[in-house]
Amino acid sequence: MITKAIQITILVNDVDEAKNYYVDKLGFSVVNDMVFSSDWRYLTVAPQKDNATVFELLKAETPEQKKQVGHQAGGQVLVMFESDNIIDDYNRMKAKGVVFNGEPSEVPEGKGVGFKDLYGNQFDLYQPD
Repeated sequence: MITKAIQITILVNDVDEAKNYYVDKLGFSVVNDMVFSSDWRYLTVAPQKDNATVFELLKAETPEQKKQVGHQAGGQVLVMFESDNIIDDYNRMKAKGVVFNGEPSEVPEGKGVGFKDLYGNQFDLYQPD
């Protein structure tokens, strides 16, 4: 039986640029950063180092992968993140240059706001009531 999701891969143009964005602007932690060969770097980040699910930042190499950078969910939300204080997170992230689709507002059973990563992938930030 499947018990949990452990990794989501996000295709990026530049691994270091993406790492800096996720760590410096979103406040994520680096979970793994290992180089196995000249063309294989395994870099994962997560909102907290002990998260069950990590995000692998993988350099797009093929033409097909390069087309997907920033569009992995076809213009829809790729991932929804839960916050314990959406206003503080919104203000902190916005001050660091994160592009939001509006301001936190009431949504079913909580507050939410959408934002984009450095390549245009859509994410949601949500705080349940």
